[in-house]
Formats: sequence, C-alpha cells, structure tokens
Amino acid sequence: MNTKKLSEAQKIERLLKIFKASNASIRPHHIVVGPSGSGKSFTMQQLTEALGLDYLEINAAQLTKEGTSGNSLSKALAPLLNKSSRLTVCLVDEFDKLFISGNTNSSLAHETTNGVQNEFLKVLESNLASVYGEYGKYVSVPVDKVLFVFAGAFNGEENLTIDRLRDFGVKTEFLGRAGILFNLQKLTIDELLRILHNSQLLKDYLQLFPEVDAKDCVDLISEYIKSTYEQNTLGARIVSSLVHQYFINGGILTPVAVEKTTFQTTLLL
Repeated sequence: MNTKKLSEAQKIERLLKIFKASNASIRPHHIVVGPSGSGKSFTMQQLTEALGLDYLEINAAQLTKEGTSGNSLSKALAPLLNKSSRLTVCLVDEFDKLFISGNTNSSLAHETTNGVQNEFLKVLESNLASVYGEYGKYVSVPVDKVLFVFAGAFNGEENLTIDRLRDFGVKTEFLGRAGILFNLQKLTIDELLRILHNSQLLKDYLQLFPEVDAKDCVDLISEYIKSTYEQNTLGARIVSSLVHQYFINGGILTPVAVEKTTFQTTLLL
C-alpha cells in the first residue's frame, strides 16, 4: 500500500473509488467539514464527475421534518426516483444547520431539526427511502446504491473531531453510520487558479466573445484572485463569479459594477 500521506481531498477521492469499485457493497457515508471557502461542495462535484458517478445535492438548512410545511426530506430525495439504482453520491450541504447547540434557536426549531436528524437516521439504516412521488403519493425508492455525504462549516472551526461534532449535537447513532470525518482547509491560490484554467464557464464565454484575448482575460482574473484572496469567503465559487463579472462588465473587475459595457459593440455573439 502507498504510504505517502494523502490530502483530505485525495482521501475522499479514494473513498469514492472504493464505493464505485465495490458497486456500493461498501458505502462509507461520511462528513466533510471546513470553513466557507474550503470547497466542500465543489470538491464533491468535481470528484463525482471525474469518476462518472451520479450526483444529487440537497440543502439541509431548507429541510423541515415530515408533516411540517416546507421541503421535507422525502421531497428533497424525490430526484432519486430518476436515478434507476445508479451509483449516486448525495451531498447534504449545510448539514450543521440541523444542530443548534450553543445558539438561541427556539424550542420549535429544536423539534424540527431534531426531527430531520431522525429522518436521516431512518434512511441510513435502510435500503429503501420513502419519497414524495407524483400526485402527492409516497413511493419507496432504493437507496442501497446511494452514498450520503454530509457537509457543513460548523461555525468555521478548524480540525474538528468526532467528539466535537457530538458536542454540537450530532447524535452518537448518526456518527455510528457516518463516522468518517474529513477536515478541508481554505482553497489555496494555486487551487483557485487551476479551477479558473479548467473552467467550462470561461470556455463557454470565450466562444461567445471571440474578440476577447483569452490570455488577457485569464491574467486579469488571476490577478484579482490573488489580490483579494484574504477577503474571499466564496471559495471555488469566486471563480465563476469573476468570470461572469468580467464579461458582463466589459472586461473590468472592480467591487462596483461599471455603468456601461463596451463588449456589446466590439464583440460578436
């Protein structure tokens, strides 16, 4: 076995490869934590795409317990009906919003978030999940090919441990089913620049605006990424944001949008 120390992202990639190679007979559900800008969802999207795995993302902050008005887990998991038992990674983003230890949420909020935790436990303990189907009817869908990944910032704390997650309110039963923990750090400048160079969004824009010099565009966005790195709280999303701003604002990157764009008269669409 290779004894070279792996980064957290490389460990996650290895885990996903095991999941795929075993055809989901090994399903290591896990938790990914890290501050805003550490690329939690971006990392999962990139890895699943590279490995040819289906991907579903749901937002835990928007979930309510079953029977409560809102987006229940059964509704959020409804897209699994279209996965046809294909190997799927389901990212549960903002997972930390289900735990209220140390804040001032009301007792009603506690009841709701605790109820959602219990519903997740039922899904993790079973090979079937009840999801919201057509005409308001509930349908059982297989989840034995689904790997669940729970991601959250947890107040931006670094080097979290399983015990610390328990302090936040993650149930021991939950950790027994998703007890592998990965701590991601803020993306480096080099990683952000690599994302920029591989950006499909940038490639699409350059096709629409053939008059734009690709090198000049990349150089300007790269410099902006470097100069604003310490203030970046968007993580990988900053790349897409800057690409949009560059083309919409006529090749200008400033905190304040310019009033006019020259691209409309100089570029061909």
